[in-house]
Amino acid sequence: MSSRTVPPRRRAGFTLVEVLVVMGILVLLLAVLFPVFNAIRRNQKIRRTEATVGAIASGIQAYQTDWGVYPPCEFVDEPLNRGNRSLIVLLNVKGGARAPYLPSAFYEDGEIDRPLLLDEWEHPLIYFDTSAMKDTTAHIYDILGPCSVRPAKGTTDYRNFGRFQLWSCGPNERNDDGRGEAEGADDVAAK
Repeated sequence: MSSRTVPPRRRAGFTLVEVLVVMGILVLLLAVLFPVFNAIRRNQKIRRTEATVGAIASGIQAYQTDWGVYPPCEFVDEPLNRGNRSLIVLLNVKGGARAPYLPSAFYEDGEIDRPLLLDEWEHPLIYFDTSAMKDTTAHIYDILGPCSVRPAKGTTDYRNFGRFQLWSCGPNERNDDGRGEAEGADDVAAK
């Protein structure tokens, strides 16, 4: 009888070193791509907020064309988010030639279907009409807790000065008085 040596069988699978190398490569890819995806998501939120603010600004302008005045921000007697709540009531008004004043996505069964007009960061949009711009009083808005907000008083503070002021506090969730990207601010304002 001849003796034959059987070659040792190689086990199927990966070595520990191979698994660690693959995991290291995946972690490195995630570390590189994660900030990119966050920046994309942030920019998408900014663009959606710009579209929302633009649509509401068009509705405000249509209301002004129908009624001869911008929707008064003191219309609702609520202490918190007064201008925003006034917009909801007044932009629901029927009978104007251009009503409804907002795109259909804002309405459900013919009424605005939300208690507040919010930005993509779930904070209320800030609204002042021309009469409030002459006033020295402040409104209280719920932006990371109640905070006092005053209308901008000059054309350098706000680019839509003289008609109405509508803005979101933007990604930093801090009120920069609707200044947009000027001076490091990031508010998303109606143009």
